[in-house]
Amino acid sequence: MEEEAAPKPYMIHFEQRPEYLYAYIEGERDSYEISIAFWREIARECKARGTTRVLIDENIVQNVSVAEIYQVASEIPAMFSGIAIAFRDRHAEQADVNEFGELVAQNRGVIGRFFVDLDAAEKWLLAQRAA
Repeated sequence: MEEEAAPKPYMIHFEQRPEYLYAYIEGERDSYEISIAFWREIARECKARGTTRVLIDENIVQNVSVAEIYQVASEIPAMFSGIAIAFRDRHAEQADVNEFGELVAQNRGVIGRFFVDLDAAEKWLLAQRAA
């Protein structure tokens, strides 16, 4: 008997906008495994579309721990070489962990910023020159 693949613990929707790829992620819980899975999925989509800019709009209720965000942020640079990342979290109370992740990723060479405001994220992203 074949085992059915477990459903993904998040939903992701991609939208090609004129100057960047928009990725919306939604879910109830987060973990290192969940985060790394959706970051990898977004990176594959960026490469497949040949985009140099991505705006990630996250709506995940539960946040990862500081240790988990450190792990994820440490792995992002290898996935997103030459791609500018604007990351918006719809849950403002998660800002401290996201700012820490931003710092870790930037220290490893990522061109990326964390935002609470979608308009600010888009404005920053559009100001980034293509790699």
